[in-house]
Amino acid sequence: MRTSTFYVVTFFLLVMAFGSIQATSIELKLSGPGAVGDATIKAGKPVSVDIIIENDTIFTGFTMGFKIFSPDLKKIVHVADSGNGLNERGDVKGYNGWHDDSVWDLKGIFVRETDWDGNLPDTLGFGGLSVKKRYTAHKAEKKLSFEIMVPEPGTLVIDSSFYPPGGKWLYSAPARIGSTISPDWNGPYQFKVIK
Repeated sequence: MRTSTFYVVTFFLLVMAFGSIQATSIELKLSGPGAVGDATIKAGKPVSVDIIIENDTIFTGFTMGFKIFSPDLKKIVHVADSGNGLNERGDVKGYNGWHDDSVWDLKGIFVRETDWDGNLPDTLGFGGLSVKKRYTAHKAEKKLSFEIMVPEPGTLVIDSSFYPPGGKWLYSAPARIGSTISPDWNGPYQFKVIK
């Protein structure tokens, strides 16, 4: 009887651990002067694309990327805010512990810009590694953003992407949990740009 109880408890703990690892999710929201609702952008006005993350477990590292493209638009503008962001231009920002090395303590968040010049498509990658600290559970909140302006009406699409040298989005758990996951993603996100 003790052996079967042990197996039941072990199975339950494994299911719970696996379930909690799968509960990281990432979504995009719009804010700022150019945001007109959840899926519409006003042309010629700055808009912040906010990366909202919800997490219910512990991670020690992550990588993820986004691609901006369009079936009809050729250009966007990256709104500069020099010295106030995670990249040199300042259009990429971190929030709630992702703006410095308070969570990702091995040099903070790294930003990898690939063709991040406004000529579509543009690709942006992120990563972080915790050596002494841990990325712990939290409710959905803004962790990253990038600010753009779309000069003319059309359709803008943002989807998951990757950049060398990796191959996919990964969130890595501590060795005692021993796994990596790809977070839930409801993309691609399609935005209508209006006059």
